[in-house]
Amino acid sequence: MKKEEILMKSRLENENMDERERKIDDDSAYHGMIGILVVVFIYLFFKMFMNQPVTDMLSILTANLTVISFYKYKRIPNKKFFLINAIVGAVATIGFATAYVIGVI
Repeated sequence: MKKEEILMKSRLENENMDERERKIDDDSAYHGMIGILVVVFIYLFFKMFMNQPVTDMLSILTANLTVISFYKYKRIPNKKFFLINAIVGAVATIGFATAYVIGVI
């Protein structure tokens, strides 16, 4: 491939965001997820203290980890660890959600 073709392809790929903006976007999503995890853990501990079921909060946490692992596996398919993580997380999410519904009914 010629230099001009490579530059043209790079410009098309980075049309909406350059590499720096993409990194900032990724970092902001990561920090947002950390914030959500902190809030979920606060609710989790509060619900434990109040003797309320916590499996709803656990299903939220495992669903988050499942989606992250599955996305990573789709982007890096040779890393089977992410697929295994996604499957285990999906089973845990379904289990926690089912336990919560049964516990509330």
